[in-house]
Amino acid sequence: MREKSVALAYVLWFFFGYVGVHRMYSGHLATGMAMFCGALVGGIGFSLWFGQFLVLLVGAWWLLDLFLTAGLVESRPIM
Repeated sequence: MREKSVALAYVLWFFFGYVGVHRMYSGHLATGMAMFCGALVGGIGFSLWFGQFLVLLVGAWWLLDLFLTAGLVESRPIM
């Protein structure tokens, strides 16, 4: 298996991280899909309180991943 690039993971985090692409790239498919679903449902339901809450939650998760992405790439995925 090819080794994953931390630099590429951060590029993915910056441009597509809000929908979890950087997590999927690093091998953490379940949490990447959870982030994607949260962003999708939050975006669709933004006019309601739960949509705004999900957008805020995924946004906080995205910012937290700024500090966690390097470790995600270097660790084994949890499945």
